[in-house]
Amino acid sequence: MKRRLRTLGPATMLAGILASPASAAFVSLPSSGAQVNDDAANSIDPKQDAGLVDVAGGTVVAGNVQVPWATFEQKLGDSQQIFVRAFKNGAWVTQGVPASLNIDPTVEAEAPSIDFAGAGRTVPWVAWYEPNSNLGGQGGVCTGGNPIVCTALPTNIFASRFNAGANRWLPSGQDRADGAQVPSLNIHTNRTAENPSVAGGATVAGNDPVPWIIWEENDGPVDDDSTRQIFVAKGVKQTAAGTPCTGFKPSEANNMNGFCFQQVGLERFASAQSTPPDDTVDPSLNIDPTRAGVEPDIAFTGKDDKVVWAVWYEEGESKIPGLRSNEMVFAAKAVANPSADGGFQWVAVGSGTAGTNVLDNSGANKFGPCAASAENEDACALNLDTLADALNPRVAAGTLTPGQPTVPWVVWEEETGNGTHAIFVSRLVGGDHFEPFHPGQNISNRANNASRPDITFAGNVPYISWQEDVGGRLLTFVGHFEGGEAAPRFKHDTPDGIAASAFADLENPQRAPISSTCTANPFNADGTSCQGGAIGTPFFLFTAGAPGAKKLFAEAFAPSDVQTLAASDPTASSATLHGLANPGGTSARVHFDFGPTTAYGSSTAAETLGVSVVPTPFDALASGLAEGSTIHYRAVAASDFATVAGSDAAVSIINEPPVVSIGDLGPVLHRSDLGRPPTLSVPLEVNEPATVTIQILKRDNVVQEATVTQSSAGAFEGTISLRHVHGNFTLRVVAVDPEGAMSAPVAVTLHVRR
Repeated sequence: MKRRLRTLGPATMLAGILASPASAAFVSLPSSGAQVNDDAANSIDPKQDAGLVDVAGGTVVAGNVQVPWATFEQKLGDSQQIFVRAFKNGAWVTQGVPASLNIDPTVEAEAPSIDFAGAGRTVPWVAWYEPNSNLGGQGGVCTGGNPIVCTALPTNIFASRFNAGANRWLPSGQDRADGAQVPSLNIHTNRTAENPSVAGGATVAGNDPVPWIIWEENDGPVDDDSTRQIFVAKGVKQTAAGTPCTGFKPSEANNMNGFCFQQVGLERFASAQSTPPDDTVDPSLNIDPTRAGVEPDIAFTGKDDKVVWAVWYEEGESKIPGLRSNEMVFAAKAVANPSADGGFQWVAVGSGTAGTNVLDNSGANKFGPCAASAENEDACALNLDTLADALNPRVAAGTLTPGQPTVPWVVWEEETGNGTHAIFVSRLVGGDHFEPFHPGQNISNRANNASRPDITFAGNVPYISWQEDVGGRLLTFVGHFEGGEAAPRFKHDTPDGIAASAFADLENPQRAPISSTCTANPFNADGTSCQGGAIGTPFFLFTAGAPGAKKLFAEAFAPSDVQTLAASDPTASSATLHGLANPGGTSARVHFDFGPTTAYGSSTAAETLGVSVVPTPFDALASGLAEGSTIHYRAVAASDFATVAGSDAAVSIINEPPVVSIGDLGPVLHRSDLGRPPTLSVPLEVNEPATVTIQILKRDNVVQEATVTQSSAGAFEGTISLRHVHGNFTLRVVAVDPEGAMSAPVAVTLHVRR
């Protein structure tokens, strides 16, 4: 039965909407726009400075949707604490009692990093650095005189895991202070170590992920002004807490809370410490250990995500003649070697590598192939211009093609020759070298100085955040790549930056970390099947304000411009509903609510719109409609954090007669062409299932009649006898639908010639 749908609500012109400007959209987390660092009951005073922050998508219940977990610095009087808050049920909830992760709550803890490990990737791990008076070192001493000079204690790397059942953070690792319960990860506890990054993963497919932590640490000369080296340690779960970490480096002390940490790599750089046991050769990752390695990051990629990748940059004057002294970005992967510390050696991979570049003591300068010459060093670097300064890299696992193994994607900032830095992207190709993505073009605005990028994947789409100096303010920018592997296009989701992100401390730009509810990991088929049925929505955090008033905020991508359009294509009990939505730079899940009132009560099955920043049409079939009823409906689009509904529309369902038409027969028929007995084939078309009656009229009298029943709409052919018909006659056709509605008759005049 054909239904006529009369729209009672306001109609929207589709062409006008499709002409709307393309843009992404965002929603604050929480929707009120409140600060993330606001929980006075747990000593998180929103009036005191928030500092460096990291964020990861995760869950403490296997299979649930990954939600944002943020760790951040927070001033508390003269100290600075590390806190963790998770976004649950629309609000930030402080995790752990006591809430501070500090080993010593009286000191200044800094630079936290967070990721998930454990069974099902359900255990949050946080790494950070802070000083500790139990670990000795050259600092913490004041000398007499005028003025009095005091030196700071060296800072150490610490890691803590979250016990969700007990709501407690458990500092983990070897007790490096003879029973004082200070589980430093440092290679040398009397040397300054900073800027850790943690990644949860397993180097054997199917094993539970464990934390791998990378950091920078002073090493080499005897004082704490030595050259920074990049080190990595992996967590190894123990059968019992408090037992010795026998056979582990750099310490065999008793473990705290069931984990020992083992340094990873070939020993290649002498510590030059004055007394045993610290007069060691250490597993530095530096390409050129005579320079400082800084700002490292770490990720798991590859088939089953079991290949560990590290990135960092090196700065300072090289003490090796011929090697570079500008800032250079490097990457290395862990490759199994039973004789190396932790069972892995590090192999450098750059934009010009094709062979094996082990970070060992081989080569002309005894620091491996990459340090043998400037040409080799250039090949091992990721810089687009190996003579320009490149710094602050970040790495994420991902693939543009569902089902394919992930590869490392690296973002960094690099000097462009006009006194500013721009943001660039590169990814591993062919397993042995990196190639710039987006044909080597920067993704930031070259007119502004850009800094501190970060990268994540939401499903199979890479998202990047960074900062730009716009008129003396640092603003957060985000963007993503659309088009997949075949036709990638970069989309600036924030052409003017996030207005609320204005950060006034130009000398100390802060990364705006970005993650998603569907990061690539083995528990969601690398983003192909999001955990918990998530859509896969990116989110990011940023610190805004001037020193003394730094506030922490969070935002997530969200759909926008949701429109309810007129319905069409009805049947006896259903109608096709139409809508439009801008996914807002991410995937969006869309459906229609419908029912007899604006309370609706029924919904169509949800479908997913692909990543886009333009209004995208969608439709669905609403079934079970009562004949003669008025149906209310609205279009709905959702991300993992926001649901946006279009306006209400309504339709009345009224039976409408079918429409039938006759094709071209020509005015004159020749009897010799009609066969024996003479039969006329009539081309017909009807717009719905119907019974079609064909009649031959002479002087308004029906002399022949035939019927054809059509079970579907469309073109068909009917036949009728022309026996005893000659000269002029009228061919008339009428259609009747199953409910008895009759079409208007259609007639043509024809002539049969003998």
